[in-house]
Amino acid sequence: MRAGLLLTVQRRIAGVARLVEQILLVAAGVLLVYLSIVLFLQVLFRYVLQLPLPWSEESARFAMVWFGMLAAGVAAYRGLHFNFRWGTLWMPPRARLWLRQILNVVTIALLIVVYFQSLRYLEIVANQTAPGTELNMRIPHASVTVGAIGMLLVYVCDVLDAACRAITGQTFSVREEREALMDRELAGGPTVTL
Repeated sequence: MRAGLLLTVQRRIAGVARLVEQILLVAAGVLLVYLSIVLFLQVLFRYVLQLPLPWSEESARFAMVWFGMLAAGVAAYRGLHFNFRWGTLWMPPRARLWLRQILNVVTIALLIVVYFQSLRYLEIVANQTAPGTELNMRIPHASVTVGAIGMLLVYVCDVLDAACRAITGQTFSVREEREALMDRELAGGPTVTL
């Protein structure tokens, strides 16, 4: 009975992680479309119409920073961040799983530091205005805060999934499934595409 309840909790945790990933993905997609339009307009107005837009470059730069921070959360969910797989291939699979969870906890600690430092930085830039867009500088700098929250939620969900896995024997983490696939592929075993 307990394992069944824990399995339900584990599925809900996976649902939260998936929801966070979908929100980040949609927001990053909207920003990518915005970037494409603004950069197209910038080239059109500067080189074709000879009337450069004063706000386009700065706006695109701010959108790019937001895009990068949101996409980092999506990459964390999907297990696409860089790692040194070759450094752990000699380890047994269970040891690699534990090492990943230790690194997840270290990453969570780092993201908490980034989050709180970004809040302090938002206070510093509160009275500054961007010259081209006339935006309060809190808006572009808030990307670090929001990105840290997104990645933090993803990593916390993965650690909770791993804790539940110790009892249920199942994982719902997309990143852990990808890691298992890569381990099998590098070991020369059968592979399945996600």
